[in-house]
Amino acid sequence: MTSKTLSHKTFRAALAAATTGILGVAAAASADTTVTFDGDAAGWSLNGWDTVSPTGGNPGGRLHWNDFVDTFGLAARTDSNAAFLGDYTAKGDVTLSIDVRVQFIKFFGSPVPRDLVVILIDDDEFNGAAPASVWAPLGTLNGSGMPWTTFSANVTDVTSEALPAGWFGAGAEDPDTFEPVLPEGRTWANVLQGVDRIEFTTYVPGYFYGFTNFNLSVDNIAITSAATPCPADLDGDGSVGGSDLGALLGAWGGSGNADLDGDGTVGGSDLGILLGSWGTCPE
Repeated sequence: MTSKTLSHKTFRAALAAATTGILGVAAAASADTTVTFDGDAAGWSLNGWDTVSPTGGNPGGRLHWNDFVDTFGLAARTDSNAAFLGDYTAKGDVTLSIDVRVQFIKFFGSPVPRDLVVILIDDDEFNGAAPASVWAPLGTLNGSGMPWTTFSANVTDVTSEALPAGWFGAGAEDPDTFEPVLPEGRTWANVLQGVDRIEFTTYVPGYFYGFTNFNLSVDNIAITSAATPCPADLDGDGSVGGSDLGALLGAWGGSGNADLDGDGTVGGSDLGILLGSWGTCPE
């Protein structure tokens, strides 16, 4: 068995790299945001309605569309809450979720189901290509009534050009099937690089609807990091501490589970990730 020792110069360089790693961990953690509607609407609205109901949520406050007018569909949207906008390729893999409670959805007085989707929209041109969006189905709302239910979608493979399974494109129309597709020059990754709006909506791309009455509420709209919760717990004791640091330094320059950033070699950025998780095993 051979052992590895770090020179003072190498260790100082590792600590410098660790600073970058710690900042990266902090940035990833700050991306986790849940809008609870216990204060204001935090930039979210239901078809423009942004007055919070202080009770009846899941729990606490909620955003409630109380059958104000007939409408073709309903959309919870934001174009101002920065946690849900911007460059998703920098956020990494995330989960988007929303809690919904239905009192009724009626079409000409009769209960009807409505599909719910999430749409990420880039309203700007990208290198001359047209605006575009990507969307995923979340499930079906029961028009006869439905208790608080969580709907979610995973945003993964954020640097891939191809749409991942379960996601679709919109912004142009297939000339043969007339279904919505991504415009020429748009990809999964370049749409995700500039998200200007996000919507949880019954307006499914490619479909048309008649006037419908909605009475429903939303709560706990969230974006949550999908990263492995505690990769730096190398000894599996439930927290990150001295023995994990020893294991990482013992593997320095090699590979294995101490390669926390997945670049193939244990080094400074791996140390940064470990020190950023020190003393805890974040959920």
